Amino acid sequence: TRVLRAGHSDYGYGSIINPRKIIQDELQSGDDAFKKGQYIEALEGYDRVLRMKPKSVTCRISRADTLVQLGRFEEALREYHVAYKLEQGNVTVHHRLSLFYLRLGVVDIAEMHMSLTSSEYKGDLSVKIEKVKGHLINSGNARRCDSWKAALREVDAVIATGADTSRSILAFRAEMLLQLNRLEQAEETFSKAIELDSKLPTLAKFLGMEPEAYVCAVHAQIEMAMGRFENAVAAADRAHRVDRFNDEISAIQTNVRLTSMARLNGNIHYREKQYSEACDQYNIGLKYARSNACLLSNLAACHWQLGNWEKCIEICDQVLQIRPGYIKALLRRAESFAKLEKWAESVRDYEAAMKVFPENAKIVEALSHAQIALRKSQGEDVSRMISGTEVKDITSAEHFQESISESGASVVYFMEPSNAECIQISPFVNSLCTSFPLVIFLKVDISQHPLIAKTENVHVLPSFIIYKNGNKVKEMICPLKHVLQSWVEYYNFSD
Repeated sequence: TRVLRAGHSDYGYGSIINPRKIIQDELQSGDDAFKKGQYIEALEGYDRVLRMKPKSVTCRISRADTLVQLGRFEEALREYHVAYKLEQGNVTVHHRLSLFYLRLGVVDIAEMHMSLTSSEYKGDLSVKIEKVKGHLINSGNARRCDSWKAALREVDAVIATGADTSRSILAFRAEMLLQLNRLEQAEETFSKAIELDSKLPTLAKFLGMEPEAYVCAVHAQIEMAMGRFENAVAAADRAHRVDRFNDEISAIQTNVRLTSMARLNGNIHYREKQYSEACDQYNIGLKYARSNACLLSNLAACHWQLGNWEKCIEICDQVLQIRPGYIKALLRRAESFAKLEKWAESVRDYEAAMKVFPENAKIVEALSHAQIALRKSQGEDVSRMISGTEVKDITSAEHFQESISESGASVVYFMEPSNAECIQISPFVNSLCTSFPLVIFLKVDISQHPLIAKTENVHVLPSFIIYKNGNKVKEMICPLKHVLQSWVEYYNFSD
């Protein structure tokens, strides 16, 4: 080994520098960082080694392993191949390449490299490769039989066994989730698929299709299910350009285009208030995409406009089975129940909508109306609720006691007209009174009724006290608007 004498360095002034020792130290530094999960630092250490010794197979393998951990898969594969070219008989290189191609789902190449590795690696690798091959065959067979749950189980087993870095396999999982109407999970899984580099090696064919064409076809189906029809058409066209002679790809492109056209025509008729014609077009689209929540929702809207409340509810039920959080379908079903005077069902749907949009004034108003109608249908006296759309002035101590003793919740606003904070919050109190008619709002001007303020122990303005059936249940002094509203909502919607 050539040795040099340094004037000064990290190794000390006038020390002898041993290049081999430096390389070993840098390699060890990279390995230590790798073990700690500090992959950027590990990569920097390996790069320093390769600047001094570019033909170090050990360092090339370690660098490739680090790139895998960083998700830089294409770079990792290039690095493994550099190591392979430097030393084709290196069993560690073959082991790593076998594992890497297994992750990509390319089982034939994984099997080839496995055969060239050492016996200590072969057993485990052979088992994994055979499992992946078997699960891939089973998943394809289940898909052909429309057994979506079985196909999903098989593809999950493929991924769990090690083939977790394949665009095609992740797209397959997304397609099965889509077929099972688990749309959000399908979209999430597919986003992971397209994050992977399309230049990574794949199987020559996947389910009889060009792998990239299959990925685009799944993309088209997800976009259509999410209501992004223009994106769906673009993705289907890309799939057809990649694999134009595949019958399944051609069928998907045709279905996407026909569905998109039917939806467009339906929308034109709907805007022209030609609701029956719009229904016909949406039904044409549903022939090609029978579980498309957007088309079903549009169809429900047509039946709403035609006064077919029962049919609207039936279609909204289908939409909400496919997409449970579809707010348009939820509100349309609530409105249809109200038209049929099925108030309990209407209240249930409006309350679910309120959880999504808690500050939507129209939903709040519709829910309050449905709640009043429900109580009226149950024989309750709702005259107090219906009249509760304005803040009532308290005129005397007797009036105060009488008002707070009525059934239900009463919000008493203690104020003084000249108080700056009262001037600021009064319009908000008026808006709450309009939005929450099941709560009675009362106003006590303490300059006119100081005895009431004293009796109720009110000293700071503005103050709010909520009474229920004559009992004091909540006190708030100078509350923030959202705090006041949250308590009013609570007592408006609770029995």
